[in-house]
Amino acid sequence: MANLQAQTDNFNSGSDAVWQKSTTAGYPATFSFVPDVLGGQAYRLQAETPLDYATAGQVNDARAIAVRTDQTYTSFYVAADLVGWDTRAYDSTNNAVIGLIARASNITTTNELQGLMLLTHWNQYDNAQRGTAQIYAILQGGAFLVPACQGNFTIERGHSYRMVFAGTNNVLVGKFYDLTDLTHPLLTLIGDDTYAPGFFPASGYSGLIALGYRGGGDINATSADATFDNFVASAVPPTSVVGPGTPHGLVGTPQVVNRLPVSYANFYAPAGGITFNATTLTTTNPIDTSSIRLYLNDVNCSSALTVSGQATNASVSYSGLASNTVYEARIELQDALGHKTTNTWTFDTFTDAYLASAVAKIIECEEYDFSGGQYFNNPTVSGYTTNSTPVNVGSPNTYADQVGVNANTNGVAVPADPPYDFFDNDKSARTGDNEFRAYDPIGTQNGSAEYQYAFNGELPTWRGFDNLRQKYLTVQPDGSLVESGVERTEAGEWLNYTRGFDGSKSYNVYLRHGCALTQSISLDQIGAGPTTNNLGTFSCVNALTRSNFRYAPLRDSAGNLAVVNLTGVNTIRLTLASTNNAVVKQGMWMNYLAFVPAVPVAPKLYSSATVNGAYAEETGAVVNTTSKTITVPLSGATRFYRVAFTSQLTISGLTISGSNVVLTYQ
Repeated sequence: MANLQAQTDNFNSGSDAVWQKSTTAGYPATFSFVPDVLGGQAYRLQAETPLDYATAGQVNDARAIAVRTDQTYTSFYVAADLVGWDTRAYDSTNNAVIGLIARASNITTTNELQGLMLLTHWNQYDNAQRGTAQIYAILQGGAFLVPACQGNFTIERGHSYRMVFAGTNNVLVGKFYDLTDLTHPLLTLIGDDTYAPGFFPASGYSGLIALGYRGGGDINATSADATFDNFVASAVPPTSVVGPGTPHGLVGTPQVVNRLPVSYANFYAPAGGITFNATTLTTTNPIDTSSIRLYLNDVNCSSALTVSGQATNASVSYSGLASNTVYEARIELQDALGHKTTNTWTFDTFTDAYLASAVAKIIECEEYDFSGGQYFNNPTVSGYTTNSTPVNVGSPNTYADQVGVNANTNGVAVPADPPYDFFDNDKSARTGDNEFRAYDPIGTQNGSAEYQYAFNGELPTWRGFDNLRQKYLTVQPDGSLVESGVERTEAGEWLNYTRGFDGSKSYNVYLRHGCALTQSISLDQIGAGPTTNNLGTFSCVNALTRSNFRYAPLRDSAGNLAVVNLTGVNTIRLTLASTNNAVVKQGMWMNYLAFVPAVPVAPKLYSSATVNGAYAEETGAVVNTTSKTITVPLSGATRFYRVAFTSQLTISGLTISGSNVVLTYQ
């Protein structure tokens, strides 16, 4: 088996003659070629309504299947890029599943098709706006679908993914990579035949599948549509890239490998810099090393790169990282033929000690107000360990198991004009989603639990944990008191946090979170009565699972880092700001708010010849944020100036120095 030759197809030939297709009478399907982003072609599978569709039953699902029949595999590795899928506005009954098939046979025989599948059921729930990832076996033409593993994961419009599926005996592994980061799988599924032992096919062909699955006899799942590129099948996974990365599917394409820091790195030491290899994984197609680009928070840092080694596998390094900074990073590569690829990722250089120090302020998301506006300014660490042992629960100054007041009263008697602590669509606590606040409907969980589903119900499979900070280890040295977070969130829900603030400090604010459905979360200052003051918005990006943890910066309406300055005791509110619940439902795990010293921002100077005239920006003004001065050339006998800044400032002085005006601000 190890000597079997791999099958590859980048579809640039425009021919699918080497593929066997499910063109059986009764199952209309179209197989075509469309342009891809690298100047070649991709392969589109479109399945339409079966001719005998009126007969209910899963065997009559719409289907388009293409497999390579030149090799039969027992142990298998199959991968392809998912670069497009149906854009029609389906409802939740459409149930299109698309992806990879292995150990396939009888694809043209109505009642005998079988195989193992790695799929995305991208439109499964809530009017086709949330989905799942699955590993299933299909048997007897679709009459039986045997689950190995399934979880709530929704692919994102505008992204392309590399799907990787491998199997040995009854153990199956599926991975999804964003094509902009092949160094790190966004999602890994591991399953076996526990729920139907002995039913998995033992061997067969590898290929692609688009299926209009009619779960439960639903007769509305009429079609499926998916576009794939850069297919590969073999008996064993490739070794050209060290895990957890995967090679680009198009041989010779530039890609980033062996990169440090890794994706989603937390508390990364800035002295380590950024290192990676820019490679084509060939000995013949060189990287254009003069075109290597590195952007950090949209600043071009390419001039500081050090590049060495062979052009087909160049070693690249950068040593200019700052401490206590959140980075959105991008590497751009180009080969000698002009083919371009991009690698994007996020990491931070905070330290645990820095966040715990007096310069910062941390608010744990699960430590929201209780008893109608009650709070602790500097709470003692509390909670439950992974074996459910209470730590400081019920002790003074602790939040674990405190009870909040829900603004969603549903007719239940509450104190007159109560200061509510939160709004949640649920009315009571849910077992398994109440691990920190046992009596509240707000979902709180130790770590971020991802779920699988099978015929016998819902089963938690594993939990993702963020870096365990020292304050938890101090009270529980064995490490069993883990990071908790708020989860089971839905659009419109909110939580209040009351704390004391030092008015002499200005902060940038970051939300530590895991996001599985793109959404915005607003941060507001809550005043008396209905008064609110929006402090900014956190934009949280779908990373397929809630266990890919990252920081989202608070930004103002112009997209700049928001600067927050609060004095004395204030109540702030986190609000799930989406207006459509289906697209964000239960797609968030919120860890903590980090208030850190604001990065100095230079004010902008505007001037006009008359006080009520049109003010234009003084683009030649020189701003010194250390001395807090703005120097601008004199312009005419009379000039009026305005200063724009992200927070309130005062012009404390104005002098003439030679041919310049010097304004001092504070």
